[in-house]
Amino acid sequence: MSGILKQGDLAAEGVVQAMQLAADELRLTTASSDQLAAAAASLARALAQFGEGASRNTRKSEAVARLEVAGKAIGAELRRRAFN
Repeated sequence: MSGILKQGDLAAEGVVQAMQLAADELRLTTASSDQLAAAAASLARALAQFGEGASRNTRKSEAVARLEVAGKAIGAELRRRAFN
């Protein structure tokens, strides 16, 4: 193992960080707008990887649901800030 991260590794790390951010109310409310935008972009890219067939596969549909919940939390925070 060379220790060099590949593009897929970086994308997966971004999704993990976005999911953690969305799940932690304190981190979510204190993250910068740039951090929230980057997290939302990571989640959107991950969702784009799932095709329409994801709904037929229980494991994939659960993953999509978790990504969507995280995205909604981040989106809600971005909207909340827009009105403050």
